[in-house]
Amino acid sequence: KQWYQRRVAITAGAEQHPTAQHSTANVPYDVAWNPNINHLAAQNCNFVVSCKDSPVQLVDAFTGKTRASFTAFNNVEVLISAFSVCYLSSDKVLAGYCKHVRVFDATRPGRECSVLAVGDKQHENNNSIVSTVAQHPSSHGLFGAGCYNSTVALYSTEIGGVLMPFYGPQHGVTQITFSQDGTRLYCGSRMESEIYCFDTRYNGSVLHTYKRDVQTHQRIQFDINTSQTLLATGNHDGSVLLFDLTHGCSSTNQLQEGVQFEGAETNEIGEVSSRGLRFEAHKDTVNGVSFHPYWGLLATVSGRRHFHIEDSTVEENSLKIWSF
Repeated sequence: KQWYQRRVAITAGAEQHPTAQHSTANVPYDVAWNPNINHLAAQNCNFVVSCKDSPVQLVDAFTGKTRASFTAFNNVEVLISAFSVCYLSSDKVLAGYCKHVRVFDATRPGRECSVLAVGDKQHENNNSIVSTVAQHPSSHGLFGAGCYNSTVALYSTEIGGVLMPFYGPQHGVTQITFSQDGTRLYCGSRMESEIYCFDTRYNGSVLHTYKRDVQTHQRIQFDINTSQTLLATGNHDGSVLLFDLTHGCSSTNQLQEGVQFEGAETNEIGEVSSRGLRFEAHKDTVNGVSFHPYWGLLATVSGRRHFHIEDSTVEENSLKIWSF
């Protein structure tokens, strides 16, 4: 592997300023972009965000202003917060709550929605906080839901109950992501060092696992690039791991020799471990990674809660963009 001692050009110049900014009333829980976003179609240039003690908000991507709000109340008319959100389509928003999910019409803000229970009598343990939701890319109305009690399952907005359970995670599920063809479901959990790859065609069996380092309860994000060839994930020690998804997708896969990253900071960057290609991205926990949908760019963010017991504790709350 060949590595370079420079950062990608778009971050090396003058101070960067956001094109739009949206301020939430409380701690944000989750955010999701409109799947059909297009700067030529203003009606699709939006995203949804959920935060503590607030309704789900539909936000204009150009101005950062709230376009609409979707509220949910419990049986005593107290506002409840969504812990996870995603789009089922351009006009349908799915939000995860405690023991259930709700489907809102994006064109009709307010409290009107469809309520779907998570879990059934056969799978009673799947009744915790719905911490992550994801739309199935090729089947209308299908979605996956993961909970903090370590359960993951496939559901439908048209058929009640669990369609397909997935077994493997031992701790609270923090993220699930479908492959572009919908045949695989990737799942990550807190305090667990494995990302699971499930086969959605054959009873949810585990196809592969990818090793990483997760030592806290925070969400350590992973992402898959548009061509479905690379999986990137953050680590507790400030490094980023990259896995090759084109050669069997095993936990021992390494990247091909043609893949090169720019932005190395130390001589240790570029180490190829038995788990994948590893490089040091930050001096603190990497909790978020995201591939650019069209360019060869990878964004990473770092930060975690520190308890200042030892003087050697290193804090870094930063965003970096890498070119490869």
